[in-house]
Amino acid sequence: MDPDDPVAQAWVAYTYGGDPQPLIDLGILPANERETPTHSRPTRILRMSTPDVHSLDPISLRKVWPHEAHDFTPWLAKHIDRLGATLNLRLEQVEREVHLPGAGRVDLTAKQAETGARVVIENQLELSDDSHCLGLLGYAANTEASILIWIAQDFTSYHKSILEWLNAADTIDVYAVAVRAYRVRDDIFVADFRTVVEPTSASSRTTKRTTSTLYAGFYGPLVDRLRREGIRPVGRGGYRGQYRSFQTGHSNAIYSTGFPDGRPTVYLELKEEASYTALVRHKEGLDLAENTVWREDKPWIELERDSSFDLYGSEEDADAVRQWLGDNILRFREVFQPLLDQILLVENGQ
Repeated sequence: MDPDDPVAQAWVAYTYGGDPQPLIDLGILPANERETPTHSRPTRILRMSTPDVHSLDPISLRKVWPHEAHDFTPWLAKHIDRLGATLNLRLEQVEREVHLPGAGRVDLTAKQAETGARVVIENQLELSDDSHCLGLLGYAANTEASILIWIAQDFTSYHKSILEWLNAADTIDVYAVAVRAYRVRDDIFVADFRTVVEPTSASSRTTKRTTSTLYAGFYGPLVDRLRREGIRPVGRGGYRGQYRSFQTGHSNAIYSTGFPDGRPTVYLELKEEASYTALVRHKEGLDLAENTVWREDKPWIELERDSSFDLYGSEEDADAVRQWLGDNILRFREVFQPLLDQILLVENGQ
């Protein structure tokens, strides 16, 4: 009998019980010594080889990766699939030492394969500290990232509470991941990732297509289109989740989009009542859709689509909604921008 023959291995499993295994490891007897197969387990004891079992000895992360930027970050970029497997995320298009406008340098960026959502990864090889936590908050506020991953040796209860608070807002997905290193032999090491904090919706889903990452995937093409048209998204303090905000060129007015009650809506939001009142004076004669609403409870002008949008629906529906939002943001700019420039420049004494 050929020890490498998988059919023979299967026969051994059926005859002697257990899973198919290489015959050489089971110590199969010569043909004249075998017992006739029966439905009960055989009385003869098989000669099993003793496996070579090694212990895992925890060691300092610095023993494996002496320098965070020069050693650990390149290793993680090369083995990003291991981190992704821990978080059930498919990560791709990994880049190292990326400068993000308004946020500074980050260790790694990537994209979630299923949604195209931007992922920002921050590393450290010690216990979580305030400096890295502050950096992570900066990435949350100032970038278009939808997923933040903070890797550290371990996390304090204080830092975990901050990340859990961020996840509760459902505008960005935040993961805290503890990394461990073990020595098997003198020249063999093992790395292990363990999830410490994850989005509240992540544990109940088989894929990490959470609400915030789905909105990020939806908004990506719309943001790109408006950029090409000269309308840039608001970075610091800009909306996330189901909303996005765009610059008007004035600090106290923005264009925005959102889905209140599931209905696609575009807005012009002003911060000052006086500016809004001045704009209302020009209301008559403006080329706007009939269902444009001039709010009385806040200095906003809004236009709502007549049908709702299912974030989990077809890509064809998503394209139609993106087209509608983009067309109407551009219409708002065409109608309101000259008035905004006139009113706000006068108010600012320019």
